[in-house]
Amino acid sequence: MNRRIRFTFVDENVSVEAELLEEEAPRTCQGVWDRLPLEAEGTHAIYSGSEIAFFISKDIVIEPENQTSRVIPGDIGYYYLPPSTMYGWKDGLSELCWFYDRDARPHMPEGPVMINLFARFVGDTTEFYRVCRRMRREGVKRVRVDRS
Repeated sequence: MNRRIRFTFVDENVSVEAELLEEEAPRTCQGVWDRLPLEAEGTHAIYSGSEIAFFISKDIVIEPENQTSRVIPGDIGYYYLPPSTMYGWKDGLSELCWFYDRDARPHMPEGPVMINLFARFVGDTTEFYRVCRRMRREGVKRVRVDRS
């Protein structure tokens, strides 16, 4: 059985576990695992449909692997944008992102982007996805990601 991590909306006390895809994305799994726990604000992605973006330190840089721009509900990815490589993002960014409905497609203003697919939610995601959907209207929420 692969290692698992937990995503929690802190103020709502709603969590879900995810299984790491260690065979498909070993460097990304280890890179995220080594930096846990993480806690910051999650925001609804503006260009990607049903996606939540969880911005992490720009110092967390993981090379591309197991990349896709075609995701399904429950997929969890890592995305890195180097500084000054895209208009409007002078400082770049690093993020974890997850997808909670069928309309999700990882995008930035210039179009589709590739993410490192490194984990998938397991178990009952109903309450967690409800909070994700509410974020479209309610805005940012505090999120913690830790080892399960």
